[in-house]
Amino acid sequence: MKQGNKYLPLCVNFISGATIQYRSNHYHFPKHLHTSCELYLIKSGTCSMAVNNQVIQCEPDDFVFLLPNVVHSFYLNDDDSCEFYHIHFSSELLSQITLEENSSINLLHSLFFCCSSLHKQTVTPEIKKAVCSIIELYNSSYSFIDTANINLYLIRITLLILKSYGDIPVTQMPAKTQSQYISFTLHYIEKNYMNKVMIDDIADRLNISGRYLSKIFSQYMNISLGNYINIYRINQAIHFMSTTDLNLTEIAGMIGLKDSQHFSKLFFNIIGITPSQYRKFISKKKRKRDIPK
Repeated sequence: MKQGNKYLPLCVNFISGATIQYRSNHYHFPKHLHTSCELYLIKSGTCSMAVNNQVIQCEPDDFVFLLPNVVHSFYLNDDDSCEFYHIHFSSELLSQITLEENSSINLLHSLFFCCSSLHKQTVTPEIKKAVCSIIELYNSSYSFIDTANINLYLIRITLLILKSYGDIPVTQMPAKTQSQYISFTLHYIEKNYMNKVMIDDIADRLNISGRYLSKIFSQYMNISLGNYINIYRINQAIHFMSTTDLNLTEIAGMIGLKDSQHFSKLFFNIIGITPSQYRKFISKKKRKRDIPK
């Protein structure tokens, strides 16, 4: 598979988890976010998810695709239990593939334009087969061929989601120039979140006004540019909390926030708990995982 002048090796592993999980006893996973894509296919029982400001109820055969950098939580109501297929994979896979030659819009961008933060539907036989095959292959001997097939299944699922939206009217899709502006902005934030990021600075690089950039970003991403920058930074902070022993002041500096109080306030506004409370939650979860069975 070729992307521009580069080849995308299909044998690269983009999966970070592919399992069948069971939850009960008032299970609750609090608000969080990550740069990976997340798939749920409900096998039995019911559950609820809070995604941004939307609460969705899930029942058997519901399929949910969560996009990166989306604040979400997962919980069970009352005495409910739930068994579900669950897949985490790096969004880098979709960001390396475009539907058109020399296009600045990759598959990940296309998903954002279609469904913003999540896609939910009754599962089709084709999607169910792909999800089950991914989990089976990932938990098998796992050869290069298996990895390649997993990536092809993930791409296939993405294409089926996009197809479900049909032919999107031109008025709902960004023009070529606008899509290039959005693509540049997303890439700029990814590479510069650790520094001071000003909307006008991004706009200056594009030779447009900050007001116009903010308008088209909000129009096609369904989130304000300022909020997206904040959420992206908090996502990186959560990553550092999970993978390093850096203190919260150091983490604040690493995501471009020199004021630790501002960091704590921003974290609370997005996640709903303080950074220190979230770190305790992560530590507790790690201890449970490390207990010998």
